[in-house]
Amino acid sequence: MLIAEQLMLLCIDPQRGDFEVARTHADINSLAAAALILDLAEQHRLRFKNGHIALEASLPTTHPQLVQAAQILSGPANGLPMSAAIELLVTRMHPVARHLLESLFRRDVVHRVRASWWPWSPLHFPLRSLQALNEARAQLHRATDADKASLRGLGLLVLTDFAGQLAASLSGDAHEAAMQKLLHLAKEPIGQDAEHDMLVHLRRCLLG
Repeated sequence: MLIAEQLMLLCIDPQRGDFEVARTHADINSLAAAALILDLAEQHRLRFKNGHIALEASLPTTHPQLVQAAQILSGPANGLPMSAAIELLVTRMHPVARHLLESLFRRDVVHRVRASWWPWSPLHFPLRSLQALNEARAQLHRATDADKASLRGLGLLVLTDFAGQLAASLSGDAHEAAMQKLLHLAKEPIGQDAEHDMLVHLRRCLLG
């Protein structure tokens, strides 16, 4: 499952099937686009250097959202600034969060229902697979406990925190430890390794 798809599961209300983004400055489509960038990096299809991202030589992928994201970001030979890449994905894949939920629906991870019988009423995506949600939450726990968290785990921590949904998946000491890890990340300098630098820069871009 994509990082972006796990983020969607962490940000929807399991019963109602709509997004719960508790912070007014957080846009779910921007967070989804940022997660797709992390997915491309995790699959070694993208490199980060000096605040810019660029696609590496094309590697096969079967996920339609990743294929589309790779095509969109493959234009500039010298790469794109992180903030511009997020904005481009949001614009060209609109609504990217909805597309990710549709993908989860096709794989029986969520249901898809209309708010009313009117054909143009909003769609909602209540949770179907509790196992999938638990695995996403387990990623947050592993990232919190690890001395050196994976790109997936730490990326999910960063993005779920931006959505204001970290407390819904982590409670008590685990939530406090996660917040300390994110606070430490915010203070760390650039120049440690590419994955770390990308997460630090991504967080700064989302802060604006």
